[in-house]
Amino acid sequence: MNAVHMFAALAALCGAAALASAGLKLAQPLRSPKPRMAFYLEVPRAHLGGRPAAGPGPLLAREAARRVLGPLAGSVIGSLESFARLGAPGQLELSLRQAGIQMGPEEFRREHLRWLVGTPLALGALGALTGRAVLVVAFFAAGIFAGARRLPERLKALARRRNERARSDLPSVAAVLALKIDNNKSLTVAVLELVAQGSGPVIEDLRRATHLVNAGFGEGAAFELLASEAAEPAAARFYRFLSAASTGGVDLVRALLDQANELRAQRREEVERQAARRQMSLVVPNLVFMAPVLFVFLLAPLPQLLFGK
Repeated sequence: MNAVHMFAALAALCGAAALASAGLKLAQPLRSPKPRMAFYLEVPRAHLGGRPAAGPGPLLAREAARRVLGPLAGSVIGSLESFARLGAPGQLELSLRQAGIQMGPEEFRREHLRWLVGTPLALGALGALTGRAVLVVAFFAAGIFAGARRLPERLKALARRRNERARSDLPSVAAVLALKIDNNKSLTVAVLELVAQGSGPVIEDLRRATHLVNAGFGEGAAFELLASEAAEPAAARFYRFLSAASTGGVDLVRALLDQANELRAQRREEVERQAARRQMSLVVPNLVFMAPVLFVFLLAPLPQLLFGK
């Protein structure tokens, strides 16, 4: 039994070390600029009376190892990033913005690393309590899978919920924007007032558009950027319409009211379809659980009716 415990603990430690090293590589921690700046500081150090630093080691061997092992390590890290659903920092930042999470890419990677390392260790320790090495390995593998999928799945769920709320808010936002423009206000002033008074995912996107305009973007370019980054097709169409309307030449009030009615009708149809699907999903449990009971109640009096017993 002691040998089994030692083998289980050794397997858990080796797995944790491998997982931690891969996670640190995935998290891309910030590196100190000292090694890269050392070459440029040699001359000022010598002028100040210091001694030149020694060479960093066998440069030829290091360069050869980097050239030989670099592609292999890159492919391994790429596979791990694909399994863990960690994209490039720019893509990850866009995914975080689409999910409405106020978190930077590096902070998200560190949180993902904590789940990726902590979940297998916790489940591996739980398996070690059973005293069986097979359960330790199985629990550890399950922890790796669960820890790798925890935050990406949460990110997808939040993005889906945010898109649903954006579809619900778009008709009201378009209608209120039309009323403000009808009171002799420009599109920019109406959007600023709407951002100051409202809340929600659409208002957050419009607030980002106002920040972009203040930073020097044109109105059309700011709304076009929102349209290119929007995960919800209805929101992308609305932002693209605002981009086209910012150049003038259209009856903006009437167009916004028509678009609000169209978005409201689309949302009503979507809610009706969801209600029909949920109603059908409620029928299945009734058929599965109630039909056998009714069948038994119908068959129960048959022996007495047929045989008089």
